[in-house]
Amino acid sequence: MTLHLHPIHWTRYAITPTSLLNPSLMIRFSLWLFAFFIASHAISQERWQSDAYIQDSFIKIALEREYKETKHPKLIRWTKPIKLFFESDSGDASLQKELLSVHAQHLAYITGLSIDFTDDPKKANIFVIFTDYDNMENKVKQYIGDPEKIRAALNEAICLGNFSRNSRYEITKGTIIIPVDYARRKARFLDCIVEEITQLLGLPNDSNDVFPSVFNDVSIDTYISPLDYLLLKALYSSQLKPGMNVKQTKAAFPNVLKELHANKDIENAVERVQKYSLKVYLGD
Repeated sequence: MTLHLHPIHWTRYAITPTSLLNPSLMIRFSLWLFAFFIASHAISQERWQSDAYIQDSFIKIALEREYKETKHPKLIRWTKPIKLFFESDSGDASLQKELLSVHAQHLAYITGLSIDFTDDPKKANIFVIFTDYDNMENKVKQYIGDPEKIRAALNEAICLGNFSRNSRYEITKGTIIIPVDYARRKARFLDCIVEEITQLLGLPNDSNDVFPSVFNDVSIDTYISPLDYLLLKALYSSQLKPGMNVKQTKAAFPNVLKELHANKDIENAVERVQKYSLKVYLGD
């Protein structure tokens, strides 16, 4: 069978110097270029990089509370250096402290907070306890108080984080209890280290609407995501203050976003979140 190829005549579609002077054609060409630019930009930007998504995620994670109804939530964060007290009576203590140390320094880099260890419990303001599941309630009694007051958290959570604040909504104390045997059985040991201390900085809620994030219970993220990096940067922005309510936070947030854009944090979050990270340290 012979295939006959007919010549294609291009003259009808050719753009000549004369046709470029046609105002109508030039307008259509300019609109096409503009539409192409917008479409290309939209494709290159992830959903979590949009200003609206960052603000909405921040409100959900920073101004809602797990296990307790709060009718008038307010922004909380640390204003003083953090001193970590480490204790372990289960598992490899040296590995646990190493992982905790790397992640703590990662958080210090992102937020600008001073985070160090202390061997003196009287000087500590965050206590990180690695123990067995059967010993959880004893550790709660020792470091937090009456287990019945946090019964829902004890029954539902794999690991436990608890904090106290003052009247100015500054976080003053925190406790993290990780049941090593139970966390490993659930394949959440590393997740517990990353999520609990990160939440204790002032992002206490979980939400399945926020993705990608360690604050999403159905997410597969073990390490801080680029979005989490932005939420932490926002939380410790000078544009926000402890004690702000939802309305005040929303009013101030455009300035937070301007700051993030000016520093190229949103555009470069994927790369910047990896610096000093536990993920890079472990070669994961």
